[in-house]
Amino acid sequence: MAGKNIPLHYLSDESGLGISLQRIDRMNRMNGVYMDAHRDDHGNFFFQEDGHARLMVDFREIELRGSGVFCIMPGQVHYPLETAGSYGWFLGVDLSLLDEHHRAVVDEYALHGFPANVDAGYADVLARSLGLLLEFYEAPARYGQPLIQSMLKTCIGLFTSLFEKEILQRTAQSRPSALTSQFRKLLSQHFKTVKSPSDYAGMLNITSSYLNEVVKETSGQPVSHWIQSEVMMEAKRLLYYTDLNVKEIAFALGYDDQTYFSRLFRKVSGKSAGQFRDEYRK
Repeated sequence: MAGKNIPLHYLSDESGLGISLQRIDRMNRMNGVYMDAHRDDHGNFFFQEDGHARLMVDFREIELRGSGVFCIMPGQVHYPLETAGSYGWFLGVDLSLLDEHHRAVVDEYALHGFPANVDAGYADVLARSLGLLLEFYEAPARYGQPLIQSMLKTCIGLFTSLFEKEILQRTAQSRPSALTSQFRKLLSQHFKTVKSPSDYAGMLNITSSYLNEVVKETSGQPVSHWIQSEVMMEAKRLLYYTDLNVKEIAFALGYDDQTYFSRLFRKVSGKSAGQFRDEYRK
């Protein structure tokens, strides 16, 4: 039975280093609590060495076959659908530990949300690096925090290098696409309180018309579409995973007028909030 809140899992890190590392053997030795739909307060870097895994991340199915990497951002609701012989690693990280470049790559990658394939040679390097990090992590008194942090940076660098390559293969990083990425990042941070395209344009020091032009050029949709989509995604999460009523959800998302929120939900989703909850919970 759903509760009033989507379960939030905190970084399990007794060492105080801001990381948690698990070696997953065929995916059947995971702690059962992580099988339920939940959010994390940290980033999760997933490296599948082999096998087949399907994950649900914010109502979108992510599939990995063979060797690949994927990142789940703080706040995204996720749970596994299938883990047929899948094995690999989960690296949980407080994203404040990432340097500016690595964080920028992860934020950009999260906007697209596709898995990145890993060739055999790179997979071997990543597996050995994570193995060393695990060895250091499990014996902090022996190796010391500076060495652990250096090894963590190496592992994050390997992940972000793969993400960066995948981004470059799928997108042309022009000035318009860079601005769109910046807008989407701001939107993910402020969508509950900022609903006006002109406010986002102001944050980027450009005109509202120019922001709308570049966002529509690179994504096919105007700024208002993405603002509504971000809000409605969170509304769907709350409708499906909690027992909050529509009025409570509207208020949580920055709407004092429940009627307006309900009309907007129906316009964007094609069905009422109640219909969405009933259909998805069948």
